Amino acid sequence: MDARLFLRSTGAGVCLAMGLGCAFTTETIHIAYPGPVSVEKVKGAEAIKVKVEVKDLRPNPTREVAKKINAFGAETAPIFNDEDVLPLLKRAVEMELRARGYDLEGGKVPLQIELLTFIHRYNSGFFSGDSLAEVSFLVRIRDAQGREVYTDTVMDSFKHAAGVFGGGNVKQAYEQALPGAVRKLMGKAEFHAALAKAAEGA
Repeated sequence: MDARLFLRSTGAGVCLAMGLGCAFTTETIHIAYPGPVSVEKVKGAEAIKVKVEVKDLRPNPTREVAKKINAFGAETAPIFNDEDVLPLLKRAVEMELRARGYDLEGGKVPLQIELLTFIHRYNSGFFSGDSLAEVSFLVRIRDAQGREVYTDTVMDSFKHAAGVFGGGNVKQAYEQALPGAVRKLMGKAEFHAALAKAAEGA
């Protein structure tokens, strides 16, 4: 048997036997956003009509959200999300706003979310490694005259141990990092005060 064919078939057999996706096989995952639970309504939020706008400021906007690594720590096949990241981010922000009582129908107060990073890295160790996801975005609120009344940069990350460097751990990390970042924003009193101020002349 040709040596290259032997190595290829042996490697595939090992991957199948271990129940793992091969490091050189492209994978697609679905990053879900867990809905907020037991969130307190913001006073007066029902009178504020918010329009969420998202923009991608990443150097290379793509559905690729991670790369697999091999046993030596070298990056191999890409891991994609099954949809663009921007719609996911927009839904996440809107979900959190609705849970706090804001009106998103016919929104007049522009809330701009500019995605800065949506990245994941695997690090391999001697026996196992770790999975790290990081999400960050810039937030802008403008009043009816177009004046900026609020700006902030929000970031969160999630790191956990990983023995398998495939899509499952990537999904798990993002499903912690994204809510972490969005809820950090929602936890800021000055953010809600700025929405109320911007709504005054809307």
